[in-house]
Amino acid sequence: MNQELLLGTYTLKWFFIDTPEGKRSDWGKGVHGLLIYSGTGHMSVSINKDVENDPEQSASENLFDSILFYSGTYRVDGDLIRHQVTEASNPARIGKEMLRTAEIKGRELHLKTPVESFGQATLVWERV
Repeated sequence: MNQELLLGTYTLKWFFIDTPEGKRSDWGKGVHGLLIYSGTGHMSVSINKDVENDPEQSASENLFDSILFYSGTYRVDGDLIRHQVTEASNPARIGKEMLRTAEIKGRELHLKTPVESFGQATLVWERV
């Protein structure tokens, strides 16, 4: 994939997690988001879901868990996109490289995270 194919704005269609046990689940209810790749090498992604009231968490913790945001720069390396995070809803991500395997299917951009302890996330985005 080259950067030119990736450029644009996308809205989130699906966000699901495949667990190590082989189960698939949605990231949450009411999930929606926006992903932007610019020609200057900058990117931004924001995803929200309905706030779920977990009685073991405070209201602010429940709200924090419903937001996923980061932005920064990116570069394309074959079918791998390397996001260099400069801003994030989770401060632990700032300064990190977030890797995503990418595939374009028509108007859709399919992104997968590396396999981690929780499993693997797949996000399907549609070009605006």
